[in-house]
Amino acid sequence: MSYSAQRFQENGTPTKASRKRKTRREKVATGEPLEVKDKFVEKKEDEVKRVPIKAMTQKQQLYLDMLRDPDIHIIIATGLFGTGKTYLPSAYAADLLREHKIAKIIVSRPYEQTGKTSGFKPGTSLQKLYPYVRTMLDTMKGRMGYGAFKIALDDGLQGTIEVQELESIRGRSFDEHSYLIVDESQQASSEALLSIVTRVSDNCKLVLCGDLQQRDIEGSSGLKWFMDFAERHNIKGIGIVDFNEVDDIVRGGIVKSIAVGLAKDERKGQWTPQKNR
Repeated sequence: MSYSAQRFQENGTPTKASRKRKTRREKVATGEPLEVKDKFVEKKEDEVKRVPIKAMTQKQQLYLDMLRDPDIHIIIATGLFGTGKTYLPSAYAADLLREHKIAKIIVSRPYEQTGKTSGFKPGTSLQKLYPYVRTMLDTMKGRMGYGAFKIALDDGLQGTIEVQELESIRGRSFDEHSYLIVDESQQASSEALLSIVTRVSDNCKLVLCGDLQQRDIEGSSGLKWFMDFAERHNIKGIGIVDFNEVDDIVRGGIVKSIAVGLAKDERKGQWTPQKNR
C-alpha cells in the first residue's frame, strides 16, 4: 500500500496519524479552529490577578484599618515620602471600584505650587494634572487592569474615575458612594480645605495626603489647620496617621538613605531644604 493510501481508512476518512500531521495552513483552508498557546491568549479583565494589599509597617496597618472602617469618613495621612501615603488609598479605592462597591473615585490635588492655579495652563483637568497624579492613576491601572481602567477613566470627567483640580470641586457635594483622594493637600489654603471637608457625606471617604515639610504656598497650610482643628475638638469620624519616622519608609534603596541623612542633619541643626518650609 502506498503512503497516500495509508493516510485514509477504508471509508475514506483521514486516519488519526494524518490528522496530527495537518499543518496550520491546511486547518485554515478547511475552516478548522486553531489551537493557541496560553501565553498568546489575552486574559480577560476578570482573570487579572491582584496581590492582596498588605501592610508593611504598623502605621500602614493603622492606615488600612481606617480605610476599611465605615465609621471613619475623613482620613489625614501626613509624613515622609516613600511611606505609602498615596499608594494605599489609591490601590484600595481601585479594588472597591473594580468590585462595584463604590460608584466613583475622584482624584484631586491643589495646583498652587508657584502661586498660580492650573487655569493659567491650557487643556482639560486631566491634561493639566496628569503629570502630578500619574502615580495614583498608575496604581489604579495596575489594580484594575488596563481595559477596565481605561473605561473607568474615560476623559477624566465623565467616567467613574475623575481627575479634578481642588479648586474646581470646592463646594461640590459628594453624596454617592465614592472615594475622594486629595494628594499634596498641604498646598491647599485653609479656605479651600474647609470648602471640601464640609461637603463630604457619610457615603464618601475623603483621604487627605500630604507632607507638611514640603510646602510651597505662602502663609499657613490648610492641612495643618484642619489637623489641629480635628484634634482640638476630638471630632468623631476623622482619623489621622503621621508617618513621621524614618522606619515608616517602605521604599528601599537610595530613597531611605536620603531620608536618614535628612533626619540626621536636622537633629544636628544642619540646614536642609525642609528648614525653609
